[in-house]
Amino acid sequence: MPQAKVYATNAERQASYRARHRDREPARQSVLANRALTLHEWMSRAVQEGRSPWPAELLATRADETMLKLIRYLRTSVEGEEES
Repeated sequence: MPQAKVYATNAERQASYRARHRDREPARQSVLANRALTLHEWMSRAVQEGRSPWPAELLATRADETMLKLIRYLRTSVEGEEES
């Protein structure tokens, strides 16, 4: 059985753990916010150009509101398919 690695500090131990379990780490809020803005801008452009695959009512003034509407829309779509 391999010996436990000895770290000089608790910070080193924590950094090592985080590096090994990066996939379990939640996405940072700044990353999520950036992606929400990108999606909102893309949807806005698609609606303006008349090529949006989603109803125009999903687009709100703010990106967070658009995301909330999109989540609700997708949730009801999926739940409707499960009932069929």
